[in-house]
Parts: sequence; structure tokens; C-alpha cells
Amino acid sequence: MADNRKNSGRVYHRSAKPRKSASRTFGESADWSDHEGCEALYTNRLVDLVKCLRPGQWVKNLLLLAAPFFAFFDKAARANTCPCSSLWDPIYLQERLGLAFIAFVLLSGAAYVLNDLADLPSDARNPLRKDRPLAARKVSAGAAGLLLACCLVLGLAAAWQVGREHGLASPFLWVAAAYVLLQPFYTFVARRLGAEVAAMTVAAGFVLRALAGAAAIEVPCSGWLLLCVFLGALFVALCKRRAQSFLKSSPQLPAAEGRILDLEIILTAASTIAAYSLYACAPATVAKFGTHALIWLLPLVLFGLFRFLRLTYGERATGNPESALFRDPALLGTIVAWLALCMALLR
Repeated sequence: MADNRKNSGRVYHRSAKPRKSASRTFGESADWSDHEGCEALYTNRLVDLVKCLRPGQWVKNLLLLAAPFFAFFDKAARANTCPCSSLWDPIYLQERLGLAFIAFVLLSGAAYVLNDLADLPSDARNPLRKDRPLAARKVSAGAAGLLLACCLVLGLAAAWQVGREHGLASPFLWVAAAYVLLQPFYTFVARRLGAEVAAMTVAAGFVLRALAGAAAIEVPCSGWLLLCVFLGALFVALCKRRAQSFLKSSPQLPAAEGRILDLEIILTAASTIAAYSLYACAPATVAKFGTHALIWLLPLVLFGLFRFLRLTYGERATGNPESALFRDPALLGTIVAWLALCMALLR
């Protein structure tokens, strides 16, 4: 790959020659020893900048709707709310939740850019991640850094706007700030401490999303809901790690590590089932929604977990959970059916 010609005492590489309207291939981007004169290779197109924010993963931010969803069916809370309150005004809810969603799209996008910048050399050599705009040399590190800063500033500004009447004491702003601080911890610390710490950090990010949804419209967030979110997200994160370990292009786990990861997945799945069952049967839940019917949706929860396990071990398709969700009709149908039945039972 390297052209070892010397000119004025400096080494130049064939892959480093400026070429108009060119893009790097995986082989070219694998050489990171000299990039002077490569500016012409960075197109920095808008579409590539947007891809750096990983639009396919924005669906994760729909978790902000979890607490408002259950709060809407909370009969006790609605009975105690002043009739003239704007809490259940559709326009109010759309404005708050829409702005909250945008804030987390920007903040999570900044986290993805930070992750890609930190993993730039390894991503360029990884067959699964070599096509990301930064690794493929479609977006320069400078442009990515500017994009990161803009997303961070705009995201925090949107978070402040959600709770502007509270100023710096806004609960949503504090939750958003905690999410921002969690991302460098994941990128630079958690991933180096093992798969378990990394997975639990990812799950903590989902818990913060659920808390942010409650803070956006100032409704209580059940501890049971947060526990179910944490365990469910932890289960998905561990399954993702296991599915990636099956790929030939990924570093293979030692046999003992693989068995430990399998046991952790089983334990997390069992804990998720137990947490949902206890939540559905809890006296506080029954008093809140006026029904015991949530427990009858347990078979759908079980089927969803079983299907995800089959996708992980049988089809090895959960290396990208978002893609697996939309590509597998059974899994997507289970989620839609649970939501529809939940709305029917709680109304």
C-alpha cells in the first residue's frame, strides 16, 4: 500500500495523494501513518455528516415516550390534576416531547461522533465499520469535531428550552447533562473495563432517556419502569456483544468468556421477566391503572425475549439491534401487539 518514495526527506503514500472527487476504500483507509495532503479526499457532504449522527439509531430516543405513555393512563394522577392544567393539552405535549426528542437526537448524535473519532483507526480496519463516513474518509476529523460541538451546544440549548420556566434548575436539563457526561465515560473508560461494565453503561443511558421523558412533562416516573428499562436494555446490549462475537471478522472470545456472557444473558432475561411480573402485579400499579390486566401481557414479553435470543444465537442477527427490530416481522409485531393491547387494557 505504501509508496516508499522519499521527497525532501519526507515519506509519501500513494493513498495520500490528493485526488479530486475521490473517496477512500477500506484498504486505503487502513494506513494512518501519513495524511498530509489528503484534504481533497474529504468531501464533507451534508448526507455524510448526517450519517455520522447514525439516523438508524434515533429510534432509541422513542423511549422518552415511555413515562408519558403510562402517565396518560394513570387514573389517579388524572383525577388529581386540575381541569385547567395544560399537562394533558395535546399541543403542550407535542411541543415538550417533540423538543425533548430533538434534544436527545442531537446529544446522542454527538456521542456517536465522539465514539467514531475515538475509534477511527480501528474502525478503518474493521470490515463491519469501515463504511462509516469518518472511517471511509468521507468526513474529515475537523468537520466531525465541529459537528460534535454544534450538536452538543444545540442539544443542550434544546434541553434548556424544554424546561425554560425552571431555568438552570430544570430537571430535564439536568438529566440531559447527565446523559452527556455518561458518553465520554462509556467511550474512554467503560469499554476498557469489560463487556459487563460497557453493557451496564449503555443500559444506564436508556434509563436516562426514560427519566428525561418524565422530566419533560413533569410527571412521576415509576421505579419499576426504570428497572424494567435497565434490565431490558442490558439484555439487548449483552446479546449484541454475543452476536458480534460470532462473526468471523470480529475478535473471537475465549471459551470461558463466551460461557460467562451466555450465563449473563440468561440471568438478565430471567430478571427482566421477574421485574415485569412484579411490576404488573404490584398493588401500586393496580391502584394506578385500576386493573390487573398487565400481567396477561407476560406471554408477549416472553415471546419477545425468546425471539431476540433466537436472533442472537440462531441467526446471529442482533449485532445491530435496530436493524434486527425492523427486519424481523415477528419481533416488530410482538412490540406493536404489546403496545396495542396495553392501550386497550388501560384505557
